Amino acid sequence: MQLTIYPIWLNVFFYLFIVVLALGIIVTTLLIRRTNNKTSDMKIMQHEHITKIENLRGEQSETLEKIRVEMLKREEERTRQWIESEKETLHVLNGVSMLLDLNEKIGKVESEKILNKLDEIRIKIEKITPNT
Repeated sequence: MQLTIYPIWLNVFFYLFIVVLALGIIVTTLLIRRTNNKTSDMKIMQHEHITKIENLRGEQSETLEKIRVEMLKREEERTRQWIESEKETLHVLNGVSMLLDLNEKIGKVESEKILNKLDEIRIKIEKITPNT
């Protein structure tokens, strides 16, 4: 018995192998492209996410700055009102002090007038009554 060798291109398994190999290459290529597309999409999404975070940080920073400026304005206004209140209080206290001083002076003048009147009355009484 003699064994005959047929050329490989006449074998069905050869063509089946070629088809499976071609499908494997095509599927592998498609999977690689799909993976690359997903990777690029993920990178784009990450970049957009980072951009959004940076925008939010910027807005937050601006908001905090506005709040700080507003707080400083309010503090300055409170300080200004406090100073005005102190000036007003000092003005009122100065007026009260002046009134007390005037009251004291008036009290002294009135006392002197009363003493003078009493002296006049005593002198008149001494003139009327003889020395005994």
